Amino acid sequence: MISLKKIFIDEQPREAGTHFPSFVIIVTIVQIALFIYIIVYNKGLTSMYENPMAGPSSLTSTRNGAKFVPYISFTNKTCTYEEYLWYVCNTNNLKGFPYQVYRLFIPIFLHAGIIHLVLNLVNQLAIGIMLEHKFNSIRISIIYILSGIGGTLLSAIGLPQYFNVGASGALYGLLAVYFMDTIRNWENLQKPWLILTFQGIFIIASLIIGIFIPIVDYMAHIGGFLLGILSGLVICPNLYWNICKYDSPIQPKLIIMAISSMFIIAFFLGGFIGFFRTTAPVYWLK
Repeated sequence: MISLKKIFIDEQPREAGTHFPSFVIIVTIVQIALFIYIIVYNKGLTSMYENPMAGPSSLTSTRNGAKFVPYISFTNKTCTYEEYLWYVCNTNNLKGFPYQVYRLFIPIFLHAGIIHLVLNLVNQLAIGIMLEHKFNSIRISIIYILSGIGGTLLSAIGLPQYFNVGASGALYGLLAVYFMDTIRNWENLQKPWLILTFQGIFIIASLIIGIFIPIVDYMAHIGGFLLGILSGLVICPNLYWNICKYDSPIQPKLIIMAISSMFIIAFFLGGFIGFFRTTAPVYWLK
């Protein structure tokens, strides 16, 4: 029982932990390197009129692994003659064919522009390093990847007409863990209401903005946040609540882990089945 408690339960306060944030640092370096590569591939920045984020063209991003639904699932959309000619002329350049499932994973490491990259990396380093200090690299890497893929999958289902890049889904997964960790360590924090209010405003505001501004993928935010909650409840040892007043904290933690695991399986299984059974609308890049 003691060994199980060490694995599943952690009663240390938020400040505890000395894990080096290797994962967040490595991911950040990879994202910067890939952005530089894509800018070089694009032969410089595209005009701000086409890309207000100050980055490559949408065509370049799609060629290099962005979420683009017609390349992940077949489409039977009836297109105009001009669209047909455009597609025929660009098929070789785009290397496009269905079932490129890796496009649900690669976008986590790509960004639309300098503004997008800086905003994401600032939040990634601020939240990710703090969480990795406490929960270690393995746990945070699992949460990050699952949240990123979950966000891209929900984006492909809910916003299939847009291409998508960015680590926003993964970041919202980390934000979800930070949100739950704040509630769990409420009594150990100074001004917890202030922290929780700031987090809530940031989450709600970004979702609202995403609904009205097409370049913000609010579906990826929602998917990442949901997967962050579920994966955090499974693998973070201090995220549990003994609501039923069990004698040992191991019991409620195992129950929470089991329920959350089932929801994660249901999310991905239902998401993939639902996605590949629907028709992907075509969004013609320019």
